[in-house]
Amino acid sequence: MPNLIDNMADIKSSVVTEVPAGATAVLNCDSNDFDHNFMFWLLDSHPLKIIGPESTYDDRKYKYEVLSGKLHINSVSPTESGYYKCFSKKLDGKGITVGEVEMIVQGSAFSAIDVIKLVAIIVSILVLIACAVIYLRLRKEWKKYDGHTVVAGDEEEEADEIYNRTTTTINQPAPGPSRNQSSEHLLYGIDNQGLDTDFNSVFENIQIKTPSTSLI
Repeated sequence: MPNLIDNMADIKSSVVTEVPAGATAVLNCDSNDFDHNFMFWLLDSHPLKIIGPESTYDDRKYKYEVLSGKLHINSVSPTESGYYKCFSKKLDGKGITVGEVEMIVQGSAFSAIDVIKLVAIIVSILVLIACAVIYLRLRKEWKKYDGHTVVAGDEEEEADEIYNRTTTTINQPAPGPSRNQSSEHLLYGIDNQGLDTDFNSVFENIQIKTPSTSLI
């Protein structure tokens, strides 16, 4: 292949094609005519790329037409600007003709593939943010639920304790000084009819009885 390139004939034609970035470029092979058959495309890159029937290339990026030799390049970027050479061979096999196309890619290097990648990244970030928000909200609600349950239990226990104290206070007598039965007897008298005394009769007996005269 290097010998073929070094010994190739003069360039038959040279054209300039401007293509917007991200579009599909279509390059015509001007060396292909009634006296020539299309052979391959040579891309002015490092390393050199050959696109043709007997070469290996990215068929999703590059496609060519066998009869006309047109080259289709999908989603071009400014870095792909340069010279593209189309080689065609004479029908009698005694000569080679080259058609050159200078492709100029205008606009940003932001291609359709880059747009898809950017959209995928943004969607992934949004999904992660949504998951984080949902997780934090559920965690907050769960903590709030746990705290509410504990507080309710404490309030219920306190309510039971207050109710028990109130019931006990009502049933028990009010605190006061202790009473002694003996002191009550002294204060109010002994409730015993056998101990009652008729003080009037006793007093009369004392008056009736006179002291006897002592014998001298």
